[in-house]
Amino acid sequence: MNMTPRNIILFALAVIIGLAGGIYYPTIGLILLIPVLGFVAYILLKNRGAKDADPAMAEAARQFTAAPGMAAIYVMRSGFVGGQQGMNVGIGALTSQFRTGRFVRADVPPGTHDVRGRLAAQIGGTDKIHTVTLAPGECVLLDAKLDMGALQAKLVFIESRDPAEARAKLAKLKLVEWKAE
Repeated sequence: MNMTPRNIILFALAVIIGLAGGIYYPTIGLILLIPVLGFVAYILLKNRGAKDADPAMAEAARQFTAAPGMAAIYVMRSGFVGGQQGMNVGIGALTSQFRTGRFVRADVPPGTHDVRGRLAAQIGGTDKIHTVTLAPGECVLLDAKLDMGALQAKLVFIESRDPAEARAKLAKLKLVEWKAE
């Protein structure tokens, strides 16, 4: 949903009417709570997280090195805000979805690549696209964060190429597998 001024006004009116109705008519307030709980359930049910990789593969990925002649792109989530909502990530034909506390790794040919990200409950067209250019043997870590607005969040990628910083961040995260489209 786009937060146009009209939608913000409608949302504010709905909140005011809901609060007044809940105070004066508690039974109606409880009935109105059902759609809110349904919306939360919808967000959580949209999560179709990818399978965790085996521990040996995860430990090798945490070394923050690229395969010979290739480059590597890492995308991670570690924040608390919106952590249980799945995030869809794509690099070329590779796609995955994961919650906070996880990361994905892709070996890519050197050059320029687009990394797509979107929260699972958001609609198409809201993708965040981050472009990276990598040389052979180079690695980049994209830390996905949510930039909270008044009513909705935007996905932001914070780029790091420092191996020590990347290894420290990846040490406590689980590796998830890609799904080929």
